[in-house]
Amino acid sequence: MKFIILASGSKGNATYLEIGTKKILIDSGISLRQIQSRLNARNIALDRVDAIFITHEHIDHVSGLIAVVRKYKSTIYMTEGTYHNLARIIKENLEQANIQLLKYDSPVTFSDFSVEPLVTYHDALEPCGYKFLENEKALVYITDTGYYPQVAFNAIRNAQSYIIEANHDPEMLLDSNRPWQLKRRILDDEGHLSNEDSAFLMVNIIGDKTHKIVLAHLSQECNTKAKALEIYQEVFQKQGLIFADYHIECADQDQPLKEIEI
Repeated sequence: MKFIILASGSKGNATYLEIGTKKILIDSGISLRQIQSRLNARNIALDRVDAIFITHEHIDHVSGLIAVVRKYKSTIYMTEGTYHNLARIIKENLEQANIQLLKYDSPVTFSDFSVEPLVTYHDALEPCGYKFLENEKALVYITDTGYYPQVAFNAIRNAQSYIIEANHDPEMLLDSNRPWQLKRRILDDEGHLSNEDSAFLMVNIIGDKTHKIVLAHLSQECNTKAKALEIYQEVFQKQGLIFADYHIECADQDQPLKEIEI
């Protein structure tokens, strides 16, 4: 299993995975041209997309969906709530035959891997994260969630790799010029994880198999890579963990990360 985060943030989200013979996208929130261009920058020619796993219906996660599906005839996986809450223009341009509806905690099984939808908490209708599992190697993808409950920790514990939201620094958010209503939305339990909340979630679920953590969906106005990594290092050290052991880095909005293999 290998993956490349192509874009991560409020302007668009897309992650590319190769698992066995399958080529997969998590979300399609940038244009098809940008998806192809960013993969080309990592020496990957996109000849097909077998499946697209959508986290939720917000436009920064689905704006490029129609173009990708038209070109590659991909199967789209999403919850029923996400499907019903898609923008009308998107829903009208998708063929029902290409859509597979998901239920939380009910894995989709392929020939050599499985994908489990995970409950997330965001101001969307039935949003989800995903756990990709291939031969006991796991990638957990969780963004756009205001919190993550302890009761669900076991489902995502001790994966090899995590793509986890670290959206904002609360002080930067509160000091920003954003409207108070937007600030409250982000800070809410159905908003976004702060750097500190993200770090505390990780120290409670990582284990001896974990060797890679990518911080995703960083706010360009209310966070910085340096701030997110600083908070993570502080939290890890206070919990007696060696920060360097987990190879933590931040995803970008405007350029792809290097390929990561699990």
